[in-house]
Amino acid sequence: MATIDDVARAELKTTADELQTAVDAFLAGQEKGDVDTCRKTIIDACEKMLQTVKPPGHFQWMERVRQMGVMGVTHLFQEWGAFDHIPEQGAISFAELGKKLDAETSLTERLSGVLIVAGILRLVGTDSVAHTPSSLIFLRGNPSGVVYRVAWDNCLVAYFHMADFFAKYGRKEPQGLTHIPASFARGHPDKPFFEVLAMDPPYLKRFTDAMAIIEAMSPAVTAGMHDFSWLVQKAEQEPNRPVFVDVGGGKGQCILTIHQEFPGIPLNRCVLQERPEVIQAVEAAADPTLAEVQKVVIDFHVAQPTKGSDTIAANILRIIAEAMADDSKLLIQEDVKDFHGPRPDTDTAVLDFLMLTYGGKERTRRCWEDITERAGLSIVSVSGGDGPWHGLFVIECVKKT
Repeated sequence: MATIDDVARAELKTTADELQTAVDAFLAGQEKGDVDTCRKTIIDACEKMLQTVKPPGHFQWMERVRQMGVMGVTHLFQEWGAFDHIPEQGAISFAELGKKLDAETSLTERLSGVLIVAGILRLVGTDSVAHTPSSLIFLRGNPSGVVYRVAWDNCLVAYFHMADFFAKYGRKEPQGLTHIPASFARGHPDKPFFEVLAMDPPYLKRFTDAMAIIEAMSPAVTAGMHDFSWLVQKAEQEPNRPVFVDVGGGKGQCILTIHQEFPGIPLNRCVLQERPEVIQAVEAAADPTLAEVQKVVIDFHVAQPTKGSDTIAANILRIIAEAMADDSKLLIQEDVKDFHGPRPDTDTAVLDFLMLTYGGKERTRRCWEDITERAGLSIVSVSGGDGPWHGLFVIECVKKT
């Protein structure tokens, strides 16, 4: 029987080989997609090696405390605008930064120290602080910083109240659009999440901005996942029907990405369907590249189901299926959860926990087969791309005959 040391030695050897292969490919990479894929492989391998060699006990719990401290100070500095007061080039003294924040110098130095030892900020001399590449993302308006701020709103606030939520409603998956952790955490358990958002306009704006950024940063469905040349031919053959309807398409980034790859798809025959607040934001932005796209406000649920996130998802798909023509194809770009495959994806598991706060979930392939079946659809194919998001797939469906 292998000892723990033998197991650890074997894991380290395997992971070290994977790391070396990924590093060689990274250094030789020419295409951005290849480099990004290698980058993720390197990060995953390093994290796996660290988990293998870290001793249990004090080290691990202290590491969690350290992570919480860094997150707490980062949030404070974002809220106070501290990162914006630090010059992008050069440094600022703790005393001067404290004045700009209306904070004590001693407090400013203590908080900065947490980010300095974490490598997020840089100590200059003995009494000044400067940016690093890791802190620049928190400058106001930076896409990554915007998403991080909303992650705090949507993740940690809900996670903090999650034990109380399950104590009140039972240890089971949320059963509808209301009485979900995200709404419960903000004191309105009887309201759907988007109604809670609408009650706080600044929060709503942060959320919609972050969703647009995430969609723009996400791998496009055209990145080795789906070939839309068939749709170009359809558009030419049948000039009087909509050719592409993006249901829940955010601010239209997916439509634009696909059109850029396949310009034969006419924008004036593309339809963006979204919630009222999102369509309002799109129209207010007046992006000229979206001017020809038809924008339609929809209710994803129409007849609201009684319970269960899978029932809600199946109902949404059923409504879409009823609107499809016999030759229509439904493409679902989503994560497919798989803990047992050759490339289990950590991000998908974490996103699944996040979706739990909204009453949603990331689904396995078997679960997707179940809800599409209930919606009157058949899965034709499930295809992934070559990008760094190992858990992201395009699920192609047609109406059952």
